[in-house]
Amino acid sequence: MNQEEIIKKIKKFEYWDVILTILAVFVFYQLLGIALGTSHPIDVVVSESMEPVLKPGDLVICAKGNPEKSDIIIYSGPKKYPIIHRVVGINDNYCRKEIKEGTCYHIKGDNNPSSDPPVKEKQIMCISQVHIPYLGYPRYLIYNYLGI
Repeated sequence: MNQEEIIKKIKKFEYWDVILTILAVFVFYQLLGIALGTSHPIDVVVSESMEPVLKPGDLVICAKGNPEKSDIIIYSGPKKYPIIHRVVGINDNYCRKEIKEGTCYHIKGDNNPSSDPPVKEKQIMCISQVHIPYLGYPRYLIYNYLGI
């Protein structure tokens, strides 16, 4: 392909290419969510709280399920964003001080000195199935520098 052909292709670029790409990514995400049984099938690690197992920029793929002790989960925390941490206890004394009914999860980041507040079953979004190092790094940079 010579320089003239490249310039012609660039001139032919239409906004529909961008719109269709965004639409395809959105549809893929929704279908993946349906297949894995969660509205949140993919997330990116944005802090050092799970090091050395998960590092900032790692992509996490998860599915709906019943978490067991030592599972890494994604749950909806007190703030607007999801949190990726490990289950260190289920219905233990730490949990039962605050959550009296239903299943209670004792959650902690592997690299954090203290536990998260007790988590109710309805807060659990999904269980980590696989993580891919550094694949989510562009998303991590957006979060880190733009705060979104």
